[in-house]
Amino acid sequence: MRTSRLTTLFATLLLLSIPSACAVEKIGEPSYTTDDWFEYEGHTEQLLADLTEQWSSEENFLGVQVTEREELRVTQLGNEGCTILSWNGDCVKARITHLVNFTLDWKENTTNYDNDTLNMSVSFSGTHWKSRGSAGWEKLDSRTITITQFSGGGEDNFLEHEVNEVTLIRRVGEFPESIKIGEIWDVEKTIEITGTERTRENLGVWQENDYNFSTTSQVLYQVVGERIIHYGVANEKTHDTLAVQRVDLGNNETTIDCYNGDGFLAHSETWVDGTLVLSATLSDFRYYVNEPHETTSTSNWLLPSILICLLMLVVIGAGATWFGLSTVPKTRIELDDLDNIDLD
Repeated sequence: MRTSRLTTLFATLLLLSIPSACAVEKIGEPSYTTDDWFEYEGHTEQLLADLTEQWSSEENFLGVQVTEREELRVTQLGNEGCTILSWNGDCVKARITHLVNFTLDWKENTTNYDNDTLNMSVSFSGTHWKSRGSAGWEKLDSRTITITQFSGGGEDNFLEHEVNEVTLIRRVGEFPESIKIGEIWDVEKTIEITGTERTRENLGVWQENDYNFSTTSQVLYQVVGERIIHYGVANEKTHDTLAVQRVDLGNNETTIDCYNGDGFLAHSETWVDGTLVLSATLSDFRYYVNEPHETTSTSNWLLPSILICLLMLVVIGAGATWFGLSTVPKTRIELDDLDNIDLD
């Protein structure tokens, strides 16, 4: 059954094509300097789009306004020894950060909030490790913090929601010796997640909930072709890339990662059940390719990708935001309505 399913999916992948006008036929191995950084646009937009959709059915909801943003940034931190499940050895280390502050606004005099406005902040920070010399092991230790502030009825309110997670990933399979057009392979991926969710109001006592779960799924990979990625204010800039598609059979999720010739990620998009849920593009970076420096990557560098968990950032951040809003008494009760309430 599994063989038949894999054969069918491989045949489908072979039919896929991506428009090509560039000359990236093979991906090189990146050679990072400590403190090299890569900044991506798209995660803020996705978070705000999810939030807007969540509240778009509200009769008096006006929308979301960003007041401050720090785009998602990956900073290389060099190498260090680490343990990931049964792996114990040298790892490539990086830091991932993201921040967005915004307001949610309703029509005047339709809520209990002063100025009919909520102030919110969602921040993410994580440390990422990837095994060197092996493509199979990955770890992300992350924290997402959502803060909701509003005033109403003569009171100031301060709500906090915090999610701390450790994600461990193991991949088992036959990886290709080089990443070039036409390569196809599959791996078994196991993910183990342990976490703590904490909430509190007005600096009171934290309410905590611990959780853990694990999943195992089959993931199919194919280097599907060359792709030109446009970016910039007017899409005036381009990345010449090679696209690697991976299909997770466990959740019907397809991701296309586009790498430039130097080997680092220039664009990533994820589809679930045919719907685009995330599109992120490299907008700025510092990469000292022409200067002598310590190398922090080795063979099988491509898999896993350092940004494999970025979709989780959006899911956690949006979930935390919705929690904050769900605890707030939003609807204004008018005096005329009080007269009609049956107190018996």
